[in-house]
Amino acid sequence: MVLGIIAVVAALVPNAGPAMAMLLGLAALVLGIVGLVKNHGWRAIASMTLGVVALVVAVVMTVAVYGPLKDAAASAANSILASANAGQPAPSADAETQRALKNQLRVWFGNFTPGTESDWSSVPVTVTNISQQRESYSISISAVNANGMEVNADSIYIPDLDAGRATDKIAFKYIDTDKMDAMKSATYTITRVLVIS
Repeated sequence: MVLGIIAVVAALVPNAGPAMAMLLGLAALVLGIVGLVKNHGWRAIASMTLGVVALVVAVVMTVAVYGPLKDAAASAANSILASANAGQPAPSADAETQRALKNQLRVWFGNFTPGTESDWSSVPVTVTNISQQRESYSISISAVNANGMEVNADSIYIPDLDAGRATDKIAFKYIDTDKMDAMKSATYTITRVLVIS
């Protein structure tokens, strides 16, 4: 019974209290069952009752106190990562990519449409094969803010596009909500083109 009383009090104490309350509450419950078998009457029932109360209060305190702390810590970590990523300059296209954009394909970007609960975000992309043969393309795209920093990145794949033909694709479907405002004013740049003949 004494363990049960201590367990209930410990359950109300922040930090290590709920963990200790769970251990003491479990011990009070087990000893109460043993006491009931040995005919210790009301003390055994009180011990079991206090043990169960301590376990329930400890679980409630753990969820109530540590749940919000966990969410706050996760939110802070995501904010730090987002600000770290937002400070990276957008990558520039290499010489091979610049040649491909000059001689093999043209790329046009439409306007960003933010996602809703029922639909994905989107940036329409039209790719035209200006070469003399059928090609497949893998295109890496950066969304860049006014300071030249990369807001987001995506890639699209265009298989077997005939010479002189154009095709439409959608980029940036999956956007984190914290990047949505930055995407609305971003411009798009091609950072890599891989031509697969």
